[in-house]
Amino acid sequence: MLVLGLIISFSLILYLIKRKVPMGLAIISGGIALALFSRIPVKEIVIIMGKALVERQTIELVVSVFLISLLSIMMQGYGVMDKMVEYLEKMFSNTKTLLFIIPSLLSTFMVTGSAIVAAPVIDTMGDKVGISKARKAAINLYLRHAWYFIMPISVGIVNASYIAGIPIKSLILAQFPVALACLVAAYLVYIAPLPRTEHEFTTDEGKGNIFLKVLRYTSPLLVSLVLAIWLPFYLAILLGCVLTYLVRVETADFKVLLIKSKNLPLFYAAVGIMIFKEIMENIPGLTMLIRDIINEGLPFWLILIILPFTVGYIVANTSAIVGMLYPLLLPLVTQEQLVPTAMLIYTMGYCGYFISPIHLCQALTNEFFKVSTRELYREYRITVPVMFMASVITYLFIR
Repeated sequence: MLVLGLIISFSLILYLIKRKVPMGLAIISGGIALALFSRIPVKEIVIIMGKALVERQTIELVVSVFLISLLSIMMQGYGVMDKMVEYLEKMFSNTKTLLFIIPSLLSTFMVTGSAIVAAPVIDTMGDKVGISKARKAAINLYLRHAWYFIMPISVGIVNASYIAGIPIKSLILAQFPVALACLVAAYLVYIAPLPRTEHEFTTDEGKGNIFLKVLRYTSPLLVSLVLAIWLPFYLAILLGCVLTYLVRVETADFKVLLIKSKNLPLFYAAVGIMIFKEIMENIPGLTMLIRDIINEGLPFWLILIILPFTVGYIVANTSAIVGMLYPLLLPLVTQEQLVPTAMLIYTMGYCGYFISPIHLCQALTNEFFKVSTRELYREYRITVPVMFMASVITYLFIR
């Protein structure tokens, strides 16, 4: 009965997400279905859900997700992001350098589908060095997403940290080799072969002043990224929001920015993930069932590769990947294996998510550059296998 419940639960979640049902509601529905198949009384299910809602982890996660989205929308709404890009273009005259730096820096903008923010800049810079539209799209997507393995203000990393009970710093250190391999591959494949082209800006500002302006307009991001490793996460992002307001260029109604931030789906997702985690932890015999399945002969490491990749490709959402699979698979490993296992689940799921046709950043970027998924996949023929192999090799070394 429990096996059937697992199949129906996960199938229901995947079906509802594919039908555009908010992810949080989809995950809660799957959790309730699993609990009912496990013969947990309705009253107890309600108690479990209530407990999840008032847990400190859930509250901190919801606040953190809200602040991440708020930081992104404030930097856009107050004109800070535009100024950051403007002064980066003044500071670096080498087009190749800008093609690497701009999508990297703009990866810190966590609004769903925000890869499109950097696309116009990449398009202009790419024309100067004569690269194809498909190559522009690949640079915009791959360089941006390579950083998400180690980005402390990534919603996916934050969710993974809270669900697994692992410090963000530990998860970032485990995934650092994967990010490094991806960034090196991106540079060697996409950037290094390009001709060196200089561009000029007419400006009366000296180099020293330009450098200070770059620091000024990147300071909310830099402060958030550095402090997120040492301070409680929500405090680090809150300081970034305060800095954004202090260095603002344009005036904007804060209430309007809050409405534009469209945080509710992210809230629902964070709450849904924590409720699902709590339900999974209260399913009697679940861990034993998974162990029995593994003992039948299917290697655990193979499950850690195939299952996250498949789920990632189907749902194209890192929060759904960790929300569904961490509570299912992490209880099977020892404390010593917790970080390596969490790392592999995350990175394998991320590989599937990255190439998924319904990955929103990819869909919007393809639309902007007018390229097909097939054309984009040709550009990935080296870099995506690097992402995959780096994940597996890193796991083998740190487990």
